[in-house]
Amino acid sequence: MKKLLSPLSYSFILLGLLVLAGPRAVSAAPPEEVRPYPDFHDSLGWFGADDAYSIPLDAERSLWLFGDTFVGDRDMQARHQYKFMVRNSVGISTCKAGSVCAMEYFWKNPYTPASRSFFDTGDDKVWYWPLDAWRDGKKLYVSLLVVRDNPKASSEALGFEITGTRMAIVKDVYASPDKWKVTIQELTDARFWVGATVVEDGNFVLWYTQVSQGEAKGFMTVLRVPKNKMKNPAKSFEYLKKDGTWAKGLPGADAMHVIDQAISEMSVRYHPSIRKWVAVVPGPGFPTPQVDARTADSPIGPWSAPQKIFEFPEMKSDWHAYDKDTFCYATKEHPEFSDSKLVLSYTCNSMVVAKAVANGDIYRPRIVVLDLPH
Repeated sequence: MKKLLSPLSYSFILLGLLVLAGPRAVSAAPPEEVRPYPDFHDSLGWFGADDAYSIPLDAERSLWLFGDTFVGDRDMQARHQYKFMVRNSVGISTCKAGSVCAMEYFWKNPYTPASRSFFDTGDDKVWYWPLDAWRDGKKLYVSLLVVRDNPKASSEALGFEITGTRMAIVKDVYASPDKWKVTIQELTDARFWVGATVVEDGNFVLWYTQVSQGEAKGFMTVLRVPKNKMKNPAKSFEYLKKDGTWAKGLPGADAMHVIDQAISEMSVRYHPSIRKWVAVVPGPGFPTPQVDARTADSPIGPWSAPQKIFEFPEMKSDWHAYDKDTFCYATKEHPEFSDSKLVLSYTCNSMVVAKAVANGDIYRPRIVVLDLPH
């Protein structure tokens, strides 16, 4: 390990350089600009959600994709007053250095008895949960889990099952979301959960995909599609094989186990400052009390062993508001806010829905900033 010099040592070295060099100016790389982070507070009838994938739009704005969302009337002040839980919503954050973030939220038919999910199936028993997305200029491609009720589930909070994935195509993501023109197409059936994270790699778009092998069982592999075939990706899927080559179609028995863990939400992002790809994933088991990270030189691995990088304080028995029914999840990274740090979001929920309604401190994304993994 390199020995670090103290700030005083650096001062003497710089002074010596100035004496030797004369009056010429000394230039240095500017420090990374510190941007504020969204806090996802209640705003104009939006009272909390989970999921929270982000897609940068420019240097100050990000699009946020949320799952189940508590909504109500514009003048309501607290979650317990909510009128609907729509199955997804979106937000636009504007976060300028030196100021607080502004956030605007969107869902269909807001402040009316006909409020609906932003991405809507039209069927109350079937809905979409957004996964990751890829932006190509003005166009946005969003992976959507297709979900339905499961009355046989073990708890209220887990009363659902996945039936497949679809993709939403937004014609102009820079328009106000309430003006978006969206088309939706089929991707896969329930065996493959496509788009847990989406990565651009050269001429291809990579889709991290859970190969489901039963409840909470499976592994992560990678599908890819040429960027110029994204208009109808299901016809152009290739999957990564165990021998490192690509085969046409959906994953078969020879699919690479890129991460040997069933993961529905994660992120894979590149950090130039360490020249590594970083995968942020949940720890083992469910519910898990921790967040893990893996690193790789390539967006498809091979990945390092998992490193525990964070433990959810809300799940610790010494937490000031500890409740045995609280669990945390939905961990993912937002590198548009920092390259030199890990800016993560996560959400906590309750196995008892009434507790999530009553407790405004949970069921909204939380931001935590960590050091990058070694």
